[in-house]
Amino acid sequence: EREHIDFDHVRRGILHVYWDKPGFDHATKVNDMLVEGGLDRRPVTAAEIAAIEPALHGDFHGGFYTPSDSTGDIHKYTTGLAQACTRRGGTFLYDTRVTRIERRNPFRLTYSTRCAGGQSAEQAIEADGIVVCAGSHSRDIAAMLGDRLNIYPVKGYSITVDLNDPSAQAAAPWVSILDDRAKIVTSRLGAGRFRVAGTAEFNGVNRDIRDDRVRPLVDWTRTLFPGVTTNRIVPWAGLRPMMPNMMPRVGKGRAPGVFYNTGHGHLGWTLSAATSAILVQAIAADLPVERLAA
Repeated sequence: EREHIDFDHVRRGILHVYWDKPGFDHATKVNDMLVEGGLDRRPVTAAEIAAIEPALHGDFHGGFYTPSDSTGDIHKYTTGLAQACTRRGGTFLYDTRVTRIERRNPFRLTYSTRCAGGQSAEQAIEADGIVVCAGSHSRDIAAMLGDRLNIYPVKGYSITVDLNDPSAQAAAPWVSILDDRAKIVTSRLGAGRFRVAGTAEFNGVNRDIRDDRVRPLVDWTRTLFPGVTTNRIVPWAGLRPMMPNMMPRVGKGRAPGVFYNTGHGHLGWTLSAATSAILVQAIAADLPVERLAA
């Protein structure tokens, strides 16, 4: 809010829906733990599901509703955040790959930038400290710094549906939906777009967008939201940086001046601000601004 970043943010809540009693009963045990932790999340009947989100079609047993859940456009958010950092003196190097890190005081990072004619000549910068938040590539950078980071890329897919007429806009949900059986989740991105995401593919650092992964998302959308036209969609695939225990690596590295904020898996945006707030305290303690400026 302070930086006035516009990212189609809405707070309409999220519905977790279950098709049968066994699935709902299992989810009830998880819900008890979430409620005990302070989350406002309540069970709802099939009739209440229909009342909360009339656009959703399905013969559900029941579900859970979390009214505080928010959605937004991550691309617009990160673009706006980068612009805010630039206004405050930050510098971004895009299409750039770190090729070597010399562990000395200060650190020396060698990098190359991709351009129209190919890779540019290598350049280098010096740094008092390094924060590694490079997604699935964090493992390689950690190795340069003497750390072992057991991150593996797990590919997820999404489609963004263009709601190009008033009837399609009315037929798409504003409340986010998570179908536990299909492992599919939705987000409304302003009036004109609707995002549907899911799947988990173990295929290394591979960004191919496979039709056999996209097709189930389209079919699911047509079944549960029959009034939404899917003749104009944008398919996408991204690599979630997963740790074996699904917990992010947040904190110091082995060498002084090295820090990590990575491995958030499918909860990168959800956890990013909180883990950054934790990490900044560790950085401030080890690399106080007064000492760096001296």
